[in-house]
Amino acid sequence: MCNSLSFSHNFCESRINNNDGPEYFNAVSSLFMTLIPLLIGIPNNYHFKKVSYMLIINGGCSFYYHYSLSWLGKQLDEITMLLANYYYMNGLLNYYNDENIINIANISNSIMLPVIISFNTIPQYDQYFVYIFSLYCFPTCIFIFDLALKNNIFKSVIMNSTISIIGSVAWFISEHNCNYITTYGHIIWHLCFPLGIYRILKIYDNIE
Repeated sequence: MCNSLSFSHNFCESRINNNDGPEYFNAVSSLFMTLIPLLIGIPNNYHFKKVSYMLIINGGCSFYYHYSLSWLGKQLDEITMLLANYYYMNGLLNYYNDENIINIANISNSIMLPVIISFNTIPQYDQYFVYIFSLYCFPTCIFIFDLALKNNIFKSVIMNSTISIIGSVAWFISEHNCNYITTYGHIIWHLCFPLGIYRILKIYDNIE
């Protein structure tokens, strides 16, 4: 396998095959992310609309990453994931009236994104992306649940959050306990996490 930059990725599918690609199952399942906004619909909220664009792009970028296991593929895949969360938070802030919350969240989000992207360019830290991405999504999750309580849509949000949590747990398991069964955990991540989180996005997009 020839990469323009040498690094150790951490996907179970290739780890059980001597770190050789392509990762056919991970690559093909990535394309589901492109289909989600196209099938469920593009939102009206300006920032949510950009989330949908990032998901559409991310499906192709993730396919390329898992197929090539290249450094360029990693950056294309993971930066579009980070940008999707960035726009997601901005979209949620439209539903707040407290200027202090909006300003603090906007400033924090604008500082965190370039710092995380910069950290993610360090090859030897590749295995930490799952934790970095989880931490970056945490404030977004707080806003999701806070707004759900305020808008009496908590039950729907919890149901769809459970779908995403299943995907997240499957990814963590495949990273930490890699075998011929758990290798499918990353596929479940591709299918469940974006589906649940995008359905929540659409719920908020329909709030007037």
